[in-house]
Amino acid sequence: MLCTKYPLKSGDDYLTNELATAFVSQGHRVQVVVLDWSARPSAHPPKHLKLDGVDVMVLAPCAVEGLGRLVGLASKWGLSSLRAARVMRSALRGRTFDLLIAFSPVSTVAAQALWAMRSFRTRNYLVMWDFFPYHHRSIGLIPDGWLFTIARLLEESLVGRFDVIGCMSQLNVAYLQCHYPLRPWQRAEILPIWGRIETPPIMSRDEARMAFGLPRDRHIVVHGGQITEGRGIDDILAAAAIARREHPELAFLLIGEGRLTNLVSEHIARGGDNVIYLPRVARDDYLNLVSACDVGLICTVRDVDVPTFPSKVIDYLRVGLPVVASVEKSTDYGRFIEDHGIGLAVSAGDPTAMVRAICAIVHNENGRERMAEAARRTLAETFDVRRVAQRLIESASLVSTDGAAGKNNV
Repeated sequence: MLCTKYPLKSGDDYLTNELATAFVSQGHRVQVVVLDWSARPSAHPPKHLKLDGVDVMVLAPCAVEGLGRLVGLASKWGLSSLRAARVMRSALRGRTFDLLIAFSPVSTVAAQALWAMRSFRTRNYLVMWDFFPYHHRSIGLIPDGWLFTIARLLEESLVGRFDVIGCMSQLNVAYLQCHYPLRPWQRAEILPIWGRIETPPIMSRDEARMAFGLPRDRHIVVHGGQITEGRGIDDILAAAAIARREHPELAFLLIGEGRLTNLVSEHIARGGDNVIYLPRVARDDYLNLVSACDVGLICTVRDVDVPTFPSKVIDYLRVGLPVVASVEKSTDYGRFIEDHGIGLAVSAGDPTAMVRAICAIVHNENGRERMAEAARRTLAETFDVRRVAQRLIESASLVSTDGAAGKNNV
């Protein structure tokens, strides 16, 4: 497995280590190479760890610093994978592998993926979580023009080398087929996001609220994850401002870190006393925090054509938390939420509708109980990491030894 995020602390789960651990539990040997994208660029030697039966090689990125943000970012994308590939050649030479799994955007691990495909002649599976660089352009992280064109051509070239591409929903598959020139032998399929489905040992609601200093006399709406572009932070703060005037019984809790934390802090400083901000916490603490809340928020941004399928819903479902999804019109995520009875969906960019949906849930106790039951049922039926791991292996095994995976459809 090639990835850029892989938790190294016990109890701090993420999609990548949950999947790797599920493979091990099913009898597979797993080597993970994580190019830690969040680490500071450095020339530190690789770390070799054994975590829950998984062999994990941790590499730091590299970049040219001191010449501006654009040079630093471009060099990080261009140089980090090249250096990582050299380390892999030394560490993994002579080994054999049956399957290579990578995650989008593939450009972050380009040299590593190309070297592994050539050296091991594996079956190759790409988990398509986002559509780089289209989504990044939509939310303003990549400008249109020559930079977008270069990024698009590179990503298209790399995507075209994978036998099977797993997307999160049917509209994701359609977007892939429309925007990337797939080859006749490539297969695109639905591979749901995943997570552990066991109900975690959690505090009682009052204990958790007391432990984390949360108000005990308000309905709490929580948003957990990155506080950055593409997460609807503006809409959440606008909804909080509306609720402060019209629904003082509501409080908004934001948990996480990112480039927009200052926006949250400034909102609170300007009198937004119904907004509570907490930095990122360990997974066990996070689940306790979420379980003490009444509604889980999932927010994206309006006016984007990329159909997203946010993964943070997994933790909400694990603790039986009803969901309000404020999502772009191009996605089928909102329909999924409502069809499965686990929450309500509104259009991104409409904070008034978001507040109405929140109130519709918190003021309907019987409805919340039904949503909690549906949440646990949906989690087990759709998002169980063990089922997803088995499905991924079975799908990759359909690829013939000459690399032909079949037509590019579900």
